[in-house]
Amino acid sequence: MGLCLIAEVSSLDRTLNILWMVGSVACGLGFVVFVHELGHFLVAKMCGVKCEKFYVGFDVPISLGPIKLPSRLGRFQWGETEYGIGIIPLGGYVKMLGQDDDPRAAAEEAERIKIRKTDAADDVSPNASDGAAPTSDDTGAARSAGSDEYVLDPRSFPAKPVWQRMAIISAGVIMNLIFAVIFATLAFRSGVSYTPCEIAEVAPGSPAWEAGLQPGDRIVALGSGAPSSHLRFDWDLKNAVYMAKDDQLDITIRRGEGESAELEKVTLRPVVHTIAGDERPLLGIGPAWSPRLADLEKPFAEHYPAGQTEVPFEGGDTVVAIDGVEIQNGYQVRGLLARSADKAVTFTVERKPEKGATSPGARAEIVVQPNHVKRLGLVMTASPVTGIYAGSPADQAGFEVGDTLLSVNGEPIDDPMTLASRLQPHWESEVEFTVAREGSAEPVTISVTPDVPTSFENDFSFGSPMAVRSLGIVYNVLPRVAAVQAGSPAEAHGIKPGDEVVSVQFSSTDEAKDSREIILNGEVTPIDPQTITWPFIHSTLQSMTPDMQIQLTVDRKGASKSMTLVPAATDEFYAERGLIFALQSDLHVADSWVAAVSLGFRQTKEDLARVGTFLKKLVTGQISPKNVGGPVSIATVAGLEASESVSRLLIFLTFLSANLAIVNFLPIPALDGGHMVFLTAEWVRGKPVDERLQMTLTLVGVACLLCLMIFVSGMDIRRLFF
Repeated sequence: MGLCLIAEVSSLDRTLNILWMVGSVACGLGFVVFVHELGHFLVAKMCGVKCEKFYVGFDVPISLGPIKLPSRLGRFQWGETEYGIGIIPLGGYVKMLGQDDDPRAAAEEAERIKIRKTDAADDVSPNASDGAAPTSDDTGAARSAGSDEYVLDPRSFPAKPVWQRMAIISAGVIMNLIFAVIFATLAFRSGVSYTPCEIAEVAPGSPAWEAGLQPGDRIVALGSGAPSSHLRFDWDLKNAVYMAKDDQLDITIRRGEGESAELEKVTLRPVVHTIAGDERPLLGIGPAWSPRLADLEKPFAEHYPAGQTEVPFEGGDTVVAIDGVEIQNGYQVRGLLARSADKAVTFTVERKPEKGATSPGARAEIVVQPNHVKRLGLVMTASPVTGIYAGSPADQAGFEVGDTLLSVNGEPIDDPMTLASRLQPHWESEVEFTVAREGSAEPVTISVTPDVPTSFENDFSFGSPMAVRSLGIVYNVLPRVAAVQAGSPAEAHGIKPGDEVVSVQFSSTDEAKDSREIILNGEVTPIDPQTITWPFIHSTLQSMTPDMQIQLTVDRKGASKSMTLVPAATDEFYAERGLIFALQSDLHVADSWVAAVSLGFRQTKEDLARVGTFLKKLVTGQISPKNVGGPVSIATVAGLEASESVSRLLIFLTFLSANLAIVNFLPIPALDGGHMVFLTAEWVRGKPVDERLQMTLTLVGVACLLCLMIFVSGMDIRRLFF
């Protein structure tokens, strides 16, 4: 009974959390639309325009065969205005007398606002004397004459002077900008959590590696932006990298803490990898991880050593020591595990305290066994050295780009993928390399002392070359088979020297497994020296679950052959133990309301610039339209931010408000920007733009917007299901 009750409470708690997240997202997105329309509404009222409807969402009748859906979720009448929530949550509108965004209703609307000149005298708006369309004079002469002349209703939108109509049209955007500042101000005053731009990992061979960035460096400025210690890795940096994918990105890093900290400017050019049709520009740096494990039921991969301990890890555990060495940060964890890759290590963890507890949680000692490298038994072909890290042991010893590694301590290199492991017993001891160097008739001998690496060997990402971190060198490993190890899976399947691996495909023996859970979505993926490299494939083998297998397609003298293999464990060791750590999280809190307002203006300004830059690159073709998100993407991101905190949701609403302000003011007929173009032309010419031309352009604008909506919704569906 007790267990059942706990399960019921837990389920109720999850349900309430989901409902809270959905409700907060719906209210947040709806409020952004509401304030936009409220701007139009308030200024229209100030100008004496009759507002017939105020809707969040569109009340469009929808029929599915014989089934007719309601056009609205609710409505009520207050005074002369009908307020409601439309069934289609893609915006909102204020219906003013004489103004209709549907071109098909333009003629009817134009007739509806015509009234007799004699009647207009009895219904003069408060603003009728400021230059509006013709109405009767105050003398009552026209009334006595019984004139049948028709004029515009003085409370209609077209009857107002151009400057008032411009004010009404622009009020929505202005209101969005005002509330963008308000959203950000409230967020920063209460505190915004974020992942700092602290570098925890630098991928060997990447732009960041070539520039000499190090774990512990903190990015404090992007481009020409003002320095800030509160840049967000998952927002500011990622957006800046994406925007600069075909260009250079200037960053300023802070190295060290306190008075000894140094600022250094670095220029990087992102490397763009195309994966499953999507472009991913990368600098080769990883975010800072916390020593705290993720709040998951199982904060580990079950098939790794961390999932096979006698005392289990728990979600929210904090690693306070490894083999007695106190832990201060996440990348220190990686360094200690790299140092002890071939040994069992003891984690001292502090359990997550119970809710309401004032004292730290209990401590536990958990022994984790070493992890063995998995291989297929293929010895691939190495290229000469392609990069040397500045100041590394290899750099100091005299290695050069272009050197071909021949032997270490008199033994042939043979398998280029095992060099890092072979050097492990020789860390901080001198070893002797023999290399072939261009321009030298005889092999060159180099003595070098490998360092203890500060991160995992055999851990590679998209586009990675083979790296030996203890030396500070990288080289490519070509997908051409140089040898096949005896008794290996590769030998059992008949792979031979000279074969070239042209593609890979991962699959699962578990038929119920979704393709999105399979590496590379289970698709046939060509080997690509720029993205899907052999070191990346090697690293991916280490994360394969027991149900996974890999299909290699090889080219043998022009003939294609495919075979499915399961990697086998070797005597080598892999530093990764399978723990899942939470990202480091800092809190940015404004010291005062004045500081919060300043940050609110700064955030809004940066978001406006970000949206403007994105649209510019989209129009010029520098960014693919495939990267545009629709309603589902917006709701998804809002949901993720809301799950973090209300402040994070407010920051996202700041960005969304800036986005809505710019997009809605683009010079597209049917949008506010299109109306402003027509009004500007009327102001310059002294007369309205031809009604037929306006109608034609508006129809084209509506058609373009509908096509855009269909396109972005299609992109959302593609991201969700394909």
